[in-house]
Amino acid sequence: MALSAYRLALSLAGAAICSTLGASHSAQAATCIGNCGHNFGTADGVIVPAPGSFGEYDWVSTQGGLDGAAGIAGYDTSATNGSELLSDIFFAAVGQIVSFNFNYVTSDGSQFADYGFAQLINTTTSEVYELFNARTVPDGAIIPGRDLPPVVATLSPAVVSINPGAPTWSPLGDSSGDCYGPGCGYTGWVASTFTVPTEGSYQLRFGAANWLDAAYDSGLAFSGLLLDGATIGDGSSFENPLLPQEIGPNGEFQFEFTATPNQTVFVDPYITTGYDFEVQSGQLILSAIFPELGDANGYDVFSLTDLVNPLGTGIMGGSLFSFGSGVSGFALRGIDPSLALDPANVGAFVTGLTFDISGPTTIQLTQTPVTEFSAAVPETSTWAMMILGLGLMGATLRRRSAVRAVAVA
Repeated sequence: MALSAYRLALSLAGAAICSTLGASHSAQAATCIGNCGHNFGTADGVIVPAPGSFGEYDWVSTQGGLDGAAGIAGYDTSATNGSELLSDIFFAAVGQIVSFNFNYVTSDGSQFADYGFAQLINTTTSEVYELFNARTVPDGAIIPGRDLPPVVATLSPAVVSINPGAPTWSPLGDSSGDCYGPGCGYTGWVASTFTVPTEGSYQLRFGAANWLDAAYDSGLAFSGLLLDGATIGDGSSFENPLLPQEIGPNGEFQFEFTATPNQTVFVDPYITTGYDFEVQSGQLILSAIFPELGDANGYDVFSLTDLVNPLGTGIMGGSLFSFGSGVSGFALRGIDPSLALDPANVGAFVTGLTFDISGPTTIQLTQTPVTEFSAAVPETSTWAMMILGLGLMGATLRRRSAVRAVAVA
């Protein structure tokens, strides 16, 4: 789901970190090193719109890349420059499936064995899963990449040869439409699926690198980043919500991102029958808009310190509820559990919040669920930046959706 909201601590010398995946994206939750971008579903030379995701895809290119970027540990002795993109961190349970599509494009050839890859990184254990790789070679299969780490994802097709010829694709810059020698071309879209083996916090890493020299560029397009069918996104829309990075000690999902005035950020939690919203960073919540779910009784809003005397009752979905000069938190009750919305529906419960801010502001907000059941959850991690907690406490009736946090000056 496009992205520079949390910042991953990277020690790449001289690395330029740039926001990526389209300037119109409102959430910034990925890190780009080098040259990254976003295509909004239009054909671009040999790259046709991606499967699903309205044809949109993200990309990295060695054109304009940085020295030392997109290395594969132990396999990058002759890599020169490149670009890489790290997704937002997300929590995944054992057995969940990470899936996406990719397309490798190269104008190089002969002995200049440029490559592209995707890795899944367990940010807790630092274990790296090589999901796929592709490599420029003068003949034979280009996927999996020759003399690169074995891949662990299931690929469809499993083995791919190059569609030969000088590829035209704008991210290649001056190399678009050029070809050094045998091996130039593109793979076409390839599907990748991988079953998560260990519960934890994960991050996807995509990269493309030049080999032996920095001439005749290559790149990687990728799309449809999904976890069990839910988009691993940038928070820019209902279709691209941020997924949680961790589960906290009270069952809350934890997110990291930076909000700016008039920015809408969509996150994807599991929900139950109520929530406690609380700002931890000192700002005040000015108003809230709750979703229209067909509940004739509406919602009830309370102070966090007084759950007996409501601030408002029967608040209907879609109507603006004002907190006057602002509150540091509130309790929402009255979500009808009988609705039993589909946990895979990312638009099931959208809440809009406005904050009393005058410029780009890091907001620490927790949203703790009210549930009828409890379950063991992992220990929380220490976060260096903003945390948005959205709860998951074990329950048989769970609803999952996107929550909208809107920072308004």
